[in-house]
Amino acid sequence: MIRGGIPMKNIQRIVVGIDFSDYSPKILEYASWVAENNSAEIVAVNVINQTRIEEVAADLNDEHFTSEVVQKFIQDETQKRQLQLTELLPQWVSAEVSFRTVVKNGIPYEQILQVVDDEKADILVISSRGRTNFQDYMFGTTAEKIFRHSPISVLSCNLL
Repeated sequence: MIRGGIPMKNIQRIVVGIDFSDYSPKILEYASWVAENNSAEIVAVNVINQTRIEEVAADLNDEHFTSEVVQKFIQDETQKRQLQLTELLPQWVSAEVSFRTVVKNGIPYEQILQVVDDEKADILVISSRGRTNFQDYMFGTTAEKIFRHSPISVLSCNLL
């Protein structure tokens, strides 16, 4: 399809960043609409923030700290978040749309963009708002970093 002389890419795979904020259901609903209208698949991604992992490691006193404890935290948190995604998506994604879930750990914008690359996504859907903290205020939000570094179009939903 050509619009205004610019060929438009066929959307087949949509990566959706989910942070379990109050905005997540609406982001999924919007991505579902886009997916349904393009016969596309949704890949919902959530990231266990590296900062949270470092906090858990710091909370452990030296005599109880082992890499196995941190790995156990990551494993348990991954399972918990996979379950949350598995419960959330059917509530907000049309039954006509196929979807998958991915849980990563690390720096959120880097991991989301890695999923975009791994999945060969055509578009990325995120919220312009989400979980925020002082670190985001000082160093820029995940959304801002995604906008600057994404190799594909980003659909930002400003849901007030």
